[in-house]
Amino acid sequence: MPTESLPFASITDLGRRLRLREVTAVQLAEFFLERLNRLGPEYHAVVCTTSETALKQADQADQELRVGQDRGPLHGIPFGVKDLLSTKGIPTTWGATPFETQIIDEDATVIVRLRNAGAVLCAKLAMVELAGGFGYRQANASFTGPGLNPWDKTCWSGGSSSGSGTAVGAGLVPFAIGSETMGSIVTPSCYCGVSGLRPTYGRVSRHGAMALSWTMDKIGPICRTAEDCGWVLNAIAGPDPADSTSLPEPWSFAPRP
Repeated sequence: MPTESLPFASITDLGRRLRLREVTAVQLAEFFLERLNRLGPEYHAVVCTTSETALKQADQADQELRVGQDRGPLHGIPFGVKDLLSTKGIPTTWGATPFETQIIDEDATVIVRLRNAGAVLCAKLAMVELAGGFGYRQANASFTGPGLNPWDKTCWSGGSSSGSGTAVGAGLVPFAIGSETMGSIVTPSCYCGVSGLRPTYGRVSRHGAMALSWTMDKIGPICRTAEDCGWVLNAIAGPDPADSTSLPEPWSFAPRP
């Protein structure tokens, strides 16, 4: 399997390779898990990898593709998630040492929707402690250390979705989920040279996410391209009975021909 172009391939390109059987979902998961484990600590980008979950989900994705069951553009695509979204059986730290061993016994709605779309969870990604609730005067206020910019490791990656921006910019995952109250998606996306999409308030359910501001928090994708952001938002947007602030209107994305 040629791997030279995989780290920075778009969701669309990786999906094409999967459907042409040039690569399997398990091979993609193994490839990005290796990069996350090897390079993640170097960039202070990763809280933990989710190897067992990833390989199980990837194997299921491969089995489904073999019998013609295709869940859509995210089918078999690895991703990472900012560690303020709960993941059942996996620590959810909120970037803070006191919560380093916290395990919440349910998946956030965004995690459920990405799993239903066939995406493969490979990592919980670093963040500024408690989403920057105490400000950014201490960029290293995270037990993983300050997020380092993939273009220049002497510079900060931005926050509070520091690990999400760095992981996509460094080719550790094809896409990541971040959250924003006052710039925490668009700032690391800008600093790390990737595409981030801050959805309208209420467009994406926040159920299972640590709250910084109930009236301002948004959850959205950080990706290689704007089109990739559209595909991810397509999967995670929509009303949710578990979040009374989520918009009752559906949303759909259709790329230009």
